[in-house]
Amino acid sequence: MHSRHDKDKEWTIGEILREMSTPRFPHFITRVIDQVQNWMSELIYEDRDETERDLYSMMDSSVPGDPEKLIRELEWVEDFADLFPGTSQPSGQKDMIVLCLGPADFDDGMRIAVDHSALFARGLCKRVWILCDNWIMGEVIRYLQHIRALNSEGVTFHFILVTPWGWSEIPISHDPVAGRKLDWKNPRKGSSSKPNAPLEDDGNSNSR
Repeated sequence: MHSRHDKDKEWTIGEILREMSTPRFPHFITRVIDQVQNWMSELIYEDRDETERDLYSMMDSSVPGDPEKLIRELEWVEDFADLFPGTSQPSGQKDMIVLCLGPADFDDGMRIAVDHSALFARGLCKRVWILCDNWIMGEVIRYLQHIRALNSEGVTFHFILVTPWGWSEIPISHDPVAGRKLDWKNPRKGSSSKPNAPLEDDGNSNSR
């Protein structure tokens, strides 16, 4: 016999179908990911002279290239989410996006995500999107209790691992399932995302 606790965990066919049909990622998140991928591709594939290709010169900064250029190109998303780092002060949106592009930025990004959602935007922020080009288990574990406490208050954390060749959400906020694999996405072939294309409001933005 199943206990009552077990029954609470059971899913109906309808619930499974609804979960499968519900978009997991807002349109502005997938567009930001596409722009980050384009920025990464430019760093890897653009023509560089020997000095610029030198490994040690690339290690002088935690993020090679021009991250400020990327942030300026992502200014549009501040109508939909608080962006860190961004071009303006956060306005207390339902969503926040944290760019962790470089190992040195991962800890800073984790701290900003927790502080903003728990303190500065408490009661306003409901979804935290951490876009990273690396995943440091020790840093995640360090903030795991904070993340679980915020989960209990209705704040969800989404870790998106981004590369030039694809991306996937790392489901650290859920219990691991035996045999579960990352849902690796590579929709870039034929991508039509344009930086200046108009956006439709999906109801997630606050008026400024």
